[in-house]
Amino acid sequence: MFGYVTADPTQLSPEEQARYSGCYCGLCRRLGKLCGQRTRLTLTYDITFLILVLNAVYGGQERETSRRCLPHPLKKHPGWYSEWTDYGAWMNVALGYYKCLDDWQDDHKLSARLAAAALHRPLRRAEQRYPRQCAVIRRELDTLSALEREGINDPDKAAASFGRLMAALFVQKEDEYARALGQLGYFLGEFIYLVDARLDLADDLKNEAYNPLTSLTNPDMEPVLTMLLSRAAEAAERLPLQTDAHLIYNILYAGVWLKYQSWKAKREDEHNV
Repeated sequence: MFGYVTADPTQLSPEEQARYSGCYCGLCRRLGKLCGQRTRLTLTYDITFLILVLNAVYGGQERETSRRCLPHPLKKHPGWYSEWTDYGAWMNVALGYYKCLDDWQDDHKLSARLAAAALHRPLRRAEQRYPRQCAVIRRELDTLSALEREGINDPDKAAASFGRLMAALFVQKEDEYARALGQLGYFLGEFIYLVDARLDLADDLKNEAYNPLTSLTNPDMEPVLTMLLSRAAEAAERLPLQTDAHLIYNILYAGVWLKYQSWKAKREDEHNV
């Protein structure tokens, strides 16, 4: 369900691309440092966006780093991190753990069970640091599992649950920005859930797997997806983005559509054959 919140590199300057990849690399390194090297396997660009937003709103000291790593052993890669990178690392661990646990419970994938076991200790540390966020993640994933288990094909309920999960991540503190940050996370979460369900619909129907969109007579979700992103962008525009504003809007207006547009183009080509 993750992997949609990425940038569109074709619309970024070289400086912005370096800034974006530096944030991603910084998250990867802080995951290894704070949470253990195995947690780097849970790395997502979705959390990179979370870090960019919180860092832009609240600021904080940024530290630069440059080193080689297993994916890039021949050349040092520059990165940067701040206190929000560390926060994102712990949220990345929590999401990774609960996703693996749900995959094990739903499909009994041994790989998911082993991955969850590897993440269990850092997950406990994440829960100690951020009990509210971790409790919401667990509660909402339980809600989604219950909807699936009971066969309730209600896309509004399912999307709202994932929206609440994402909102909890974006609201790190209760202050004057909490409402806008929560709305940004909520509408982005609804978008992620629904676009993922739409792209999986044909396979889920074929495999008789759960998908809440099977209840719809017309599964064209593009107007709804556009509306949700519009609301997410409106929330972002109410935030005092001190840095990386163009990069953040690139992700919200263009990057999050990349997978959908690729799927749509492939689908149209197949229909034209």
